[in-house]
Amino acid sequence: MNAIALYTPNPVLVHEKNAVGFWNKMLTVSTMYSYALRRILAIIPMGVLVLTFTFFMLRYVPGGPYDGERELPREARAEIMSYYDRDKPVLSQYVHYLGRIVRGDLGPSYCQVGWSVRELMAGRVGVSLELGFYALTLAMSVGCILGLFQAANYGKFCDRWLAGTEVLLICVPTFVLGPLLCYVFVFHLRWFSAFGWSDWKNKILPVTTLSLQYVAFLGRLTRQSMHDQSSQLYVRSARAKGLTQGQIFRRHIFPNGISPVIAYLGSTCAGVLGGTFIVENLFNIPGLGRLFIQAITNRDYTVISGILLIYVALIVVCNLVSDLVIVAIDPRLCLRIPR
Repeated sequence: MNAIALYTPNPVLVHEKNAVGFWNKMLTVSTMYSYALRRILAIIPMGVLVLTFTFFMLRYVPGGPYDGERELPREARAEIMSYYDRDKPVLSQYVHYLGRIVRGDLGPSYCQVGWSVRELMAGRVGVSLELGFYALTLAMSVGCILGLFQAANYGKFCDRWLAGTEVLLICVPTFVLGPLLCYVFVFHLRWFSAFGWSDWKNKILPVTTLSLQYVAFLGRLTRQSMHDQSSQLYVRSARAKGLTQGQIFRRHIFPNGISPVIAYLGSTCAGVLGGTFIVENLFNIPGLGRLFIQAITNRDYTVISGILLIYVALIVVCNLVSDLVIVAIDPRLCLRIPR
């Protein structure tokens, strides 16, 4: 009876331990919400800074949408400038511009009369988002699977061969890779169609061109991260305790090794969104990237600023989601970040 009483847990100590665990968990959740709120509030000054930089850069760049080989009459030019509020002082234009952005009005197009920027972008946003989503999904899935396979076969011939292929894909830019894929699979093998966005055959080459470089990046990052975690002391301790390799991977290696990959996904989203400018023009896809290049050619400043605003907002949101996912996986990270 004395031995049983000696090993019987004290109910008071158990209650105190559960209470401490509950308050620690509540403190962690509160810290995570505080971190998320700070990150969301930080978007506001960043957005104002981007809007300000874009506005003044486009106002002071040489040339304009009304400058051509033949100069407009002074009266006609003054009437156009008055119609687009370009005859007012720059600060007044800036305040008017911010007011329109707050109301969701991106203004009229300078070169396509009768069309607003929002109307021009409405039919193209979906195409660009679809292209970016397919490319990002392909890059994440194939890149992470390749990285896990390489980490499991680290140092073997297949690992070295895949690592060399990934270095080659990273070094080849998108505007070179796209024409090469077109030459092989469109003009030589005749498997796919090269232009448009109407059929699944039209989508394979653009998505592949946009994602291959990031497949290589994510593959190398996943490989190295998983290999580094596999050689840590806590993994050896887990093996000494008798855990199977599958249990060690699920509980220890994968949760710690995937954090750098998720952190890189914010940059990957930014790169994929930026790559749509090149890919959409290479494959004649009617998306925002192609509209942006046309607006630059025509010096359509309202369209340029509107598309930049959309892309910056998407990049900021992708980085925010990436940071929040990392903190959700490892809440200790939000405690290390200074306020």
